[in-house]
Amino acid sequence: MKNLIYLFLAVIIISCGGSDLATDGHPEDDYKNTKNPRGYNRPQPNDGSQTNNQGDNTEDNTGDNMLSGVNCQPPNLKKNVALNRKICKTDDCLIQFAGYWWWTNYQYSDTVHWFWNNGSSWNPRGAWVDGEGLHLTVKKDDLGGGTAWFSSEVVAVFENDKKTLAKTGYGTYLVSARIKSDASFDKLDKNVAFGLFTFDKSGTYNSNNQYREIDLAEISRWGVPPASNVLDPRLAVGNAQFAIQLWNSNQNNVKRYSINPVKEITLVMKWTGEGKPVSFYQYDGIFTLDNLPGSAANSWTTSSDQNKFIPNDGCQLFHMNLWMGNYGEGEAHPGPSNGQTSEVVVTNFQYRK
Repeated sequence: MKNLIYLFLAVIIISCGGSDLATDGHPEDDYKNTKNPRGYNRPQPNDGSQTNNQGDNTEDNTGDNMLSGVNCQPPNLKKNVALNRKICKTDDCLIQFAGYWWWTNYQYSDTVHWFWNNGSSWNPRGAWVDGEGLHLTVKKDDLGGGTAWFSSEVVAVFENDKKTLAKTGYGTYLVSARIKSDASFDKLDKNVAFGLFTFDKSGTYNSNNQYREIDLAEISRWGVPPASNVLDPRLAVGNAQFAIQLWNSNQNNVKRYSINPVKEITLVMKWTGEGKPVSFYQYDGIFTLDNLPGSAANSWTTSSDQNKFIPNDGCQLFHMNLWMGNYGEGEAHPGPSNGQTSEVVVTNFQYRK
């Protein structure tokens, strides 16, 4: 009976505009609460965080924004310049890494939802770049509404010139990463998920994969144990997955596996066209596209019955995040079960057509 209840909840979630659990929490504007039920509240307007629209960011997007024949516009990076300056210390919350400019403020909403989405509060300053690479964290912070656990996310918006929209469509993707907070990736806290994926917020593709989402990696146990925390028993197996969306429209759309006890990994995805198989690879260790080993620790290629879920090349962007993925404890997902900061450092990102 409990499993039937969870599956019923999954259907409700998906019908509301996103696949939720296995999508890294990015259904279109899937804000469930006006405040965090665990106590994180949006500051009152007199603290300087009120909406302060400064117009669009035209000066930052005068380059070629054409992607596969579609006029794709960059997101509005300056919904609230005053808040950006306060939290990110810049006007646009962009950081530079691996030949791209990454937006750390994707989850901000200039409505009452503020930084709350899909069971988590999101922290624009929870991601940063230094000599090690691009850091992603789940950690406690106070953005003016009280101390709470915050997830972090970055989105590749511009190429190195900070004008040309990032063209991450058909091609080969590589992300290499090192875990800092735990002894190895298989020890990543059960409440934390490391995600790498394409996502088109416009939601203009067909109902099979409306947001053009393909998940290169979701390293997470989704709160297991107990196994009852997951919406689908398949997700209680292993500690990582490759996935295409919609994840529960076909029982083969999620490939769970057990990541080895390694501190460094490289993940590769090959997406060649609409309705064509996508291949995924996970390697133990740090590599580039030019020196990959002959075989992967884990791999998966989608089959022909999944072709209808493989989207065309639209206005999707590439996302990387570290977030709270335990769906078994209500609408507000808990922070790390050990009470300590979780941290992953992305050491490299590559994209080739």
